[in-house]
Amino acid sequence: MKQSNAKMSKAYTVLWAVIIAAYAVWMLFFMRYDTYPSAETGITSPSVHIIWTLFSALALALFPVYIKVLLFGKEPGEGVKYFCLANLIFGCAFITWYGFFKDPFEFTASMIGLEFPWHFKMWGLFASLSIFTNTLYMYRLNDYHSKAGVICGSIGSAAIFVTINVPSAGEDLILTSLRCMSHWTGALVFAFMCAAGIVIFLISMAKTKNKRYIALLTVFGAILAAMLILLVTVGKNGVIESLPMWAAYVLLFAVNFTGIFKVNKTAALKREAVTA
Repeated sequence: MKQSNAKMSKAYTVLWAVIIAAYAVWMLFFMRYDTYPSAETGITSPSVHIIWTLFSALALALFPVYIKVLLFGKEPGEGVKYFCLANLIFGCAFITWYGFFKDPFEFTASMIGLEFPWHFKMWGLFASLSIFTNTLYMYRLNDYHSKAGVICGSIGSAAIFVTINVPSAGEDLILTSLRCMSHWTGALVFAFMCAAGIVIFLISMAKTKNKRYIALLTVFGAILAAMLILLVTVGKNGVIESLPMWAAYVLLFAVNFTGIFKVNKTAALKREAVTA
C-alpha cells in the first residue's frame, strides 16, 4: 500500500502518549526536586522549571504530528520540502557551531553543556527534530514505511531529552552514579536508535541491488564502526562524538534534496517485491 493511502498506526500515538506522560511525571515530580547545580542545568527557579517542562513537553508532543504529516499525510509539497531542508541545515549548523564553544578535540557536547546549559538543551532539541523529520521525509519520498524504523527514531528522539535535563558528571565520571548513567544512557539510545532508523531504510534499499545505496550503507556503517573504535582507543571528544551526526546530516541531505539517490518507479516496484 502506498503511503499516501495508508493510515497512521495507533501504536505510534500510544507510544508517544506514554513517552510524553512519563516525561511530564519525571520532570514535575522528580526533576523538580533535583539537587543539580543551577549553573549546570540553567534552571534558576521553580517557575523556570515549569516553563521549560511545558515547552519541552510541547516539543515532544509535536513528534507524533510529524509522523502523521510527513509519513501519512497528503503528498509532501514545497512547504514540507523546505521545512525539512531548513531544519536539516539549521540543525547541522547549530550542533557544529555549539561544538566549537570549546576545543572539540577535548570537550564533548555534554561537557560544554556544564557551562552553557541552555545551548545544550537546544542542541538536543534541534538534533532530534532535524534527524527525525528528515528520516521520515526520506521514507516518504521513497514510498517506504518501517514500523521498526519509526519506533527506533521515536525512542531515540525522546531519549535525548533525558540527557539534556540531567547534566554531565564532567571529566571525573562516576559510572555507578545515577546522574552519569541516566545522562549517558539517554545519549547512547539517541545515537543508536536514530541511526537504526536510517540503517533500516538503507538495508531495504540495498536489497534491491541498487549500487548507490549499497555504497551508502557501507560508508555509513563504516563511520558508525569507526566512531566505536575511536571511542575505545582514543577516548571521547567532541569530534568523535559528532562524526555519526555529521554523516547522518550529509546522508539525509543527499537522499532527500539531490537527485543522486532518486529511485525510479521500476526500482521501487522491485523493492516492494523484495520486502513483501
